[in-house]
Amino acid sequence: MDMASRRKNARGLSGAVTALILVIASVIIALVVVGFAFGLFGAFTGQGTVTQVGTATLSASTLTLTVTLKNTGASTQVTGVLINGNSGSVSGMTTISAGVNTYTITISIGSISTTLRGLVGSTISLTLILSNGETVTVSAIVTS
Repeated sequence: MDMASRRKNARGLSGAVTALILVIASVIIALVVVGFAFGLFGAFTGQGTVTQVGTATLSASTLTLTVTLKNTGASTQVTGVLINGNSGSVSGMTTISAGVNTYTITISIGSISTTLRGLVGSTISLTLILSNGETVTVSAIVTS
């Protein structure tokens, strides 16, 4: 057999099979792009979450919050706080590093100290506002 007759007898992929492979590849690429665009692949986005670990305490007299936080992403900072709908600031810059760490955060918020003195022994919910745009809800026992 000469070379010309071998090429005529050689079979390639049919047009339908080639089109099917291209359609499947296009769908897979589209799904990957949509997944990244909407953050469905959380492990690749780089922004982790900050959550409370254990029990926190909030001193009514000094407005000092002692809390253990777990950060699964990059370091971030506490920029503000919300207590019972009242927004406040934090003294100094508290950086929340990756991993599990205990932090002492001093809060500056109007006349909330008087309200907190009446809640000694009870558990309240407060929200920490972070520099990466996230918020962390913390449950804290009010101490004197």
